Amino acid sequence: MHLKSWGYKMKVIVYGYGLMGKKVANKVRSQSGMDLTAVISYEFDEKIPEKSFNSLKECVEKADVIIDFSHPNNLDDILSYALENKTKLVIATTGYSTEQLAKINDASKQIPIFQSYNTSYGVQMVTKILRQVAKEFYEADYDIEILEKHHNQKIDAPSGTAKLLYEVIEEEIGETTPIYDRSALHEKRTHDQVGIQAMRGGTIFGEHTVMFAGIDEIIEIKHTALSKEVFVQGAISAAYALKDKEKGLYTLKTLY
Repeated sequence: MHLKSWGYKMKVIVYGYGLMGKKVANKVRSQSGMDLTAVISYEFDEKIPEKSFNSLKECVEKADVIIDFSHPNNLDDILSYALENKTKLVIATTGYSTEQLAKINDASKQIPIFQSYNTSYGVQMVTKILRQVAKEFYEADYDIEILEKHHNQKIDAPSGTAKLLYEVIEEEIGETTPIYDRSALHEKRTHDQVGIQAMRGGTIFGEHTVMFAGIDEIIEIKHTALSKEVFVQGAISAAYALKDKEKGLYTLKTLY
């Protein structure tokens, strides 16, 4: 993992104190190179030793980095603070609209922002593998499908990671069409189509499979998260990696 020290204690604000936010805050507390400056959340179900606020508008603390695992509704609050204070951002929230993604892109022209739907190192490796093989499989007439599975509490579908995997495939191939629902098509599959399907149930942390289906054989590239710790560690790693980054929008492909 990429845990290069900044040479001083990095001041970190964690935005969001739900299940993921708590795990991130605990991880920050355990880092010798980090100081948890404040936690932002619309509500807290427990007392915390650090300063806490309901929004960044109330926060008088300054930070080097904000790690965001919250909700798309908080984006304006985050960007306003970050732009005013020149704070680097690790954005791991999913479910943004096209308009919100454009706001993130605009803000990155002034500050360094890492934004990813999945911060795990394993998914980073999966995207690298896809960049190497997706076009070759496609040109060899293999059909491509993406299947993602998550717990029954996840709201957005398909997952941000599934969209990320498709974006990587489309960048390499350049002529694909995403299909999210075949029920209304009533026609045979065309080669340019990439099906993106979502399943919800139980307590599945996250499972993503990219299938390359050819004649009489199937190749699958699969990532399974066995706990949320992989996403937490990935976010911490991204914060360290932003140390020497200038303004810009960084992804798993460009950050490391």
